[in-house]
Amino acid sequence: MRITTVIAGLSGGGAERVCVNLANAWAARGWDVTILTVSQKTAASAYTIDSCVRRRDIGWPRGADRKELNANSLAPVLRGLHGVACFEIIWEMPLLAMLRYAILATTPNVVVAHIDFTNVRVLAAMHETGIPVIACEHTDTSQFSIGSWQNTREALYRRARAVVAPHPAIAEWLKLRGAWAYAIPNPLNAPPSICVERTGGRQRLVTLTRLSPEKRVDLLVRAFASIVGYFPEWDLEVYGNGPLRMPLARLVEELAPGRVQLRGFTNAAYAVLRGADLFVSASWVEGFGNAIWEALACGVPVVAIDCGAPVRSLVRDGIDGLIVHTDSTEALASALASLMGNETARNALAARASEVLTRFSFESSLEAWDALLDDVAGRREVRSELSEPVTMRHIDGFGLMSRSRRVPGSDRASW
Repeated sequence: MRITTVIAGLSGGGAERVCVNLANAWAARGWDVTILTVSQKTAASAYTIDSCVRRRDIGWPRGADRKELNANSLAPVLRGLHGVACFEIIWEMPLLAMLRYAILATTPNVVVAHIDFTNVRVLAAMHETGIPVIACEHTDTSQFSIGSWQNTREALYRRARAVVAPHPAIAEWLKLRGAWAYAIPNPLNAPPSICVERTGGRQRLVTLTRLSPEKRVDLLVRAFASIVGYFPEWDLEVYGNGPLRMPLARLVEELAPGRVQLRGFTNAAYAVLRGADLFVSASWVEGFGNAIWEALACGVPVVAIDCGAPVRSLVRDGIDGLIVHTDSTEALASALASLMGNETARNALAARASEVLTRFSFESSLEAWDALLDDVAGRREVRSELSEPVTMRHIDGFGLMSRSRRVPGSDRASW
């Protein structure tokens, strides 16, 4: 099988890690795999890519040349956008033409796109090629808006051969809007071993996250600062980069200097987590929760604000962590204090944490992808007359996976 996977870039992030994990796993099977990036250029990938995986990059932004941007490439894309009355992205025609040319040059059997905006661009670019496209969502689409592109995403997702979401609740939301939606948990590699290596020195509260508004690291810093005087032996370590790094640095200096460290991005999550005493997430939206899964896999108990079904599936409240049901600084601080001051409770939660390795295993995720790829490769191109829902077995921590064919009369549902 020849698979081309398309993603904007390969800097650090959950979607990028999933993209690389899938590409490496498929290449290990002897499949012909290409990762096509939009604007990576010469920057190194944050994650190790198998030498058998081909790398291509469009080099955006740049001007398109004639072999990319011409009447033959523009006409089918324009027909596709006109057919669903989606004109919001016509101004991106040069990039769409580049994508079409670059993907077709890899002669794929299947295209797998990652992250909302790239998904929309790839679906628009591949109109009338006859090559099936699988769009992978990596956030909770029921909570996270992409602004003026919402209706375009809705319409073009109906044209995708499949839309993969990391949780059934997200897949169901997409299905209600006419997408062929599947729930497949993120395929994450297990740590080399699950032993927890604590040194007996200072105690470590850790988070790994992007420093962006939806992750709410500012709320976490305020919560920790409000209790830091009661726990002089504890430090908060924040791993990750993002647009809020400088404002967060000023907040740390104001509220908890010397007790909160902004450590920057790391691609060695397990090396960081092995010595952690507690992991925390303050995010208000998650598609799966890669860092939460990794913390649990290392036997680290988790405190997470309830941001929806994905986190509630990963963290079993009172079994391997605590779910904070009240969305406030005070509630998060209280939950943290209840475990920071109780080693017995932390150890009890830690003892069950690594069960996530069997509840959401790498192998079960790949099995689900195998079933999907087999289905996509064998499905007829014309689907308009099909309207009956179809269910298929899915082995993972969620149980059953279902897909939905397009529902007649649902061409424009509201988001």
